[in-house]
Amino acid sequence: ETVEDHEQAVVCYVATWAVYRPSRGRFSLDDVDPLLCTHLVYSFLGMDNKTYTLMPLDYEYDVNKGGFEKAIGLKKVNPRLKVTVAVGGWTEGSEKYSRMASSPKLRKTFIDSAAAFLRKNNFDGLDLDWEYPANRGGKPEDKENFVHLLREMKEAFQPYQWILTAAVGAGSSTIDTAYDIPKMSEYLDLIHMMGYDYHGKWDQETGHNAPLYARIDESPVQQTLNVNFSVHYYLSQGAPPEKFVLGLGLYGRTFLLTNSSNPGIGAPARKSAFAGPYTREDGFLGYNEICEKLLTEKWSLAWQAAHQAPYMFKDNMWVSFDDVNSLGLKVAFAQRLGLAGVMVWSMDTDDFSGQCGNRYPLLNSINRNLALHAKSRFQERVSTTRPTMRPITQTSKQSTPWPSVRPSSPSSLWPSISDNLLFFFIIISDRLL
Repeated sequence: ETVEDHEQAVVCYVATWAVYRPSRGRFSLDDVDPLLCTHLVYSFLGMDNKTYTLMPLDYEYDVNKGGFEKAIGLKKVNPRLKVTVAVGGWTEGSEKYSRMASSPKLRKTFIDSAAAFLRKNNFDGLDLDWEYPANRGGKPEDKENFVHLLREMKEAFQPYQWILTAAVGAGSSTIDTAYDIPKMSEYLDLIHMMGYDYHGKWDQETGHNAPLYARIDESPVQQTLNVNFSVHYYLSQGAPPEKFVLGLGLYGRTFLLTNSSNPGIGAPARKSAFAGPYTREDGFLGYNEICEKLLTEKWSLAWQAAHQAPYMFKDNMWVSFDDVNSLGLKVAFAQRLGLAGVMVWSMDTDDFSGQCGNRYPLLNSINRNLALHAKSRFQERVSTTRPTMRPITQTSKQSTPWPSVRPSSPSSLWPSISDNLLFFFIIISDRLL
């Protein structure tokens, strides 16, 4: 299945620096499959801290080697693809964006430069990735000024029908300080929640990069660090589900255990972790690196039942990540809540070249699950408009939760064959009883 088989958003960020990765990790825009995404987000542009205008962060690749032009050219394969550009990112910081947003004059300078850039390069819109208002050197008034920036930017974009989106943090403290959710929702076309980086080497204990749900043995604070809490928190604060996009991480977080005989969740870990051969970032492994390790090395693979996500370990190395099964559960979660769709950070760390099997296993699985949901919704609509006179014979089907860790997809469980689904077992901590 592709994006043509459903009507949900699949927003694909591309880390353009992936072109500098070695060997099988090198990813260029030629490797993009445009039929797997509804939106492609070219990441990143920056802002000049003196002129407060938009600027390429890699002029050689973006301009001289035609990066912008190649991105727009992907629309020839998928004419419905929207190609936007992201401004900001973690390394750009927050302080200079705080200064810009605090001044009506500087906001206009920034917006004018953004509009000129979009016109010149034929992008469909802009994604603001300010990480984060009122944090990391920002000021408390950033929360209000961010809304001013969005409102003025939307007004400037409307004549051209450009898309305006934002990538937003998932932690409740960030949400509270950075975002006036009802007001910013008025001006944004889509809100991309970064539903990952809940845990990492900075915790000095093992944790999952993107837990779907909390464990009952976690502390009250830790129980807020999961996708379920973050999404419901945004919705409870006024985020419209039809504009809300759940971010999925196509990568894992790595740890080094202090004691290899204790490889569970919450085990003590060192300050530093380990890097992969392609992404070469301490504490980080792309899914393409993870699947190669699982194929070629002897790792133990485990499933955290409460988090509904996998992790793996070997000697003192430990990795939490998402796979086809856990992403399928997250997609189903997004669909149950009526969200606009999902986004991925980032498609260059999927197994894009098919080293472990088929190309883009994660993005293909995401689209397959979205298409399955679309088909089931269609079947529901058909069944409600077609009355039946036959007597109903009630059947039951029993299911255990562990098929989600088998190679087959959870989507193999078809609701049409049963009236009642009995789901075993009750989860208490990390054990199944």
